[in-house]
Amino acid sequence: MTEIRGVFFDLYGTLLCYGDMEAAGESWYHAIRRELIDSGHAFDEETLLRLCEEFLLQPEPPVQDDGLTVYERRMRGFVGELGLALALEELRQISEASVAAWHAHTQLDPEAKSVLGELQGRYKLALISNFDHPTHVHRLLDELALRPFFDAVVVSGDVGVKKPDPAIFVPALEQTGLATDEALFVGDSPEDDVAGARAAGLRPVLIRRSLGAAGSPVESEWTEDRVRVIAGLREVVGLVG
Repeated sequence: MTEIRGVFFDLYGTLLCYGDMEAAGESWYHAIRRELIDSGHAFDEETLLRLCEEFLLQPEPPVQDDGLTVYERRMRGFVGELGLALALEELRQISEASVAAWHAHTQLDPEAKSVLGELQGRYKLALISNFDHPTHVHRLLDELALRPFFDAVVVSGDVGVKKPDPAIFVPALEQTGLATDEALFVGDSPEDDVAGARAAGLRPVLIRRSLGAAGSPVESEWTEDRVRVIAGLREVVGLVG
């Protein structure tokens, strides 16, 4: 089997742990409501609540050369359904505030930096994240001092494709100079992370913290179609030796 030379990571649910995501959704809604009120915009409360519940169910807005992120385009359509047309700065403010309110219910895995530090220098490291508001991810990487660990950072909102589309892995492979079978991809979603990594030819690793701190013993052999399941980030170090 080809030697592992790189370890690629998902962000949310992998390096960042989810907290109470029901509360996160409520915080997101209240942030939007507060921003609209503070900006002096009148709106129907019931319509706002309904639109918030349907927000991610709406089709993704078409790509446009308008300088907006996918999330900001979603938000522009969202407030349009409320009968509002926000100025650009208002649109960016409500987008930033709502994403930040949601993000406040997540936290960096306590082992993330130590694991990345042990891997850095020995392996090429990349971050590959599905996120519609890439400005948030890039700022977050700087605030958490995570960026220096990575040889490549790929965010779906920047490149226009999302996992499980294998095309999202191409920039990370090109920037690290690795072949597909030389890299692991660690993620928390079977549908997006595992399926995408397999489609791209990377070796998928699925993190399931519900297994408990100890997890299962790490085996030394990989099979062509098998997914390694781990209980915590610390096990990644054991996988690559």
